Amino acid sequence: MTTPKSPRSRKPSARVQPRRAIVPAAKAAPAAAPAVEASTDIRVQLEPSLEIKDAEGVHRLLLAALDDGRAITVDIGRVQTVDTAGAQLLLAFQGEASRRGVAIEFRGESAPLTHTLAALGLRDKFAFAALRG
Repeated sequence: MTTPKSPRSRKPSARVQPRRAIVPAAKAAPAAAPAVEASTDIRVQLEPSLEIKDAEGVHRLLLAALDDGRAITVDIGRVQTVDTAGAQLLLAFQGEASRRGVAIEFRGESAPLTHTLAALGLRDKFAFAALRG
């Protein structure tokens, strides 16, 4: 004989949406849950390396932020190494955000990122790089 489960025995949903998440760019899997602050946008903190070896993890991170639908602030201030794949990833992210109608803003300064974008002829595609030109 089986007894019906009471509503208290069900597990709570894990889909709690924070108001503002600081999300580190993980390489393969996130090490810890993001810190939460009170605001209405999502903040993504890029790690020092934005190269092809990091592209898959950063791509997943940026897509997850886009899927939320809220405005996104991407902090580029820690980026120290970047290659063509990293620059391409940011360009594609910016284009996808535009297509979805999601506002994004890049904050911080990264001379290596600005230099790479200039070398690739992409400086004018990013407001933060064009201002440093």
